[in-house]
Amino acid sequence: MDIVIIGAGNVAHCFGHLMKLHGHHVTQVISRRKENARELAELLGGEYTTELIDINMEADVYLLAVNDSVILELNDQLRLGRRIVVHTAGAVPMEAISRMSMNIGVIYPLQSIRKEIKSYPSIPLILEGSNDEVLKRLYALAQSISPVTATMNSAQRLQMHLAAVFCNNFTNHLIALAKFYCEQEGRDFSLLGPIIRETFQRLDKYPPESVQTGPAIRHDEQTMALHQSILAQFPSMQQIYPMLSESIYQFHHAEK
Repeated sequence: MDIVIIGAGNVAHCFGHLMKLHGHHVTQVISRRKENARELAELLGGEYTTELIDINMEADVYLLAVNDSVILELNDQLRLGRRIVVHTAGAVPMEAISRMSMNIGVIYPLQSIRKEIKSYPSIPLILEGSNDEVLKRLYALAQSISPVTATMNSAQRLQMHLAAVFCNNFTNHLIALAKFYCEQEGRDFSLLGPIIRETFQRLDKYPPESVQTGPAIRHDEQTMALHQSILAQFPSMQQIYPMLSESIYQFHHAEK
């Protein structure tokens, strides 16, 4: 397919790379910042512009890989008739682009994406379309670049976005806090590498609830009190610790 990508950030780089790799042609990249648009367009072998008025009107799909707030701006600015327009956001309803075209949809990548990481992991794609024909075209595109696709409405996609925040964003933040704590206390954070890797590798074989360990699930009050006492200089961690500990205990011991 011929694709126009609006945006030049992490998601735009990822989709552009995968589309080129699997035989699609990104004909144009549009971004407010000229250097960003030019960089991505040169990588993908397409043209670039900073002006919506110069948009290529001959593409098969117009992919909005921009911040959520920009999606709402584009809905007021861009008119593409019957051409297929899709956004890539997890927390924005499909109808947020309803004025751009009669044929709209969503391709949401359920993955943490950074353009600096050149080797992209497996990326499940969650799809939504305003009609059967749009969904059929989006399935063809999605299945050509990803081994895992699913169809959900906007409310269901939002639920998956929330779950992803818990799995990825919150988990990564907790590891960042552990790193900060080790640095402040002069401890070697690299020693935690094996336990971090083991935590995630277990999930390939076991449900997460079946491999929970630690003082919280045992309700080891003495150890938990000791931990909190040495967090006096780290108020954010001291606040988080009892909340997570109580959540672990309640999840495993409350009546189901």
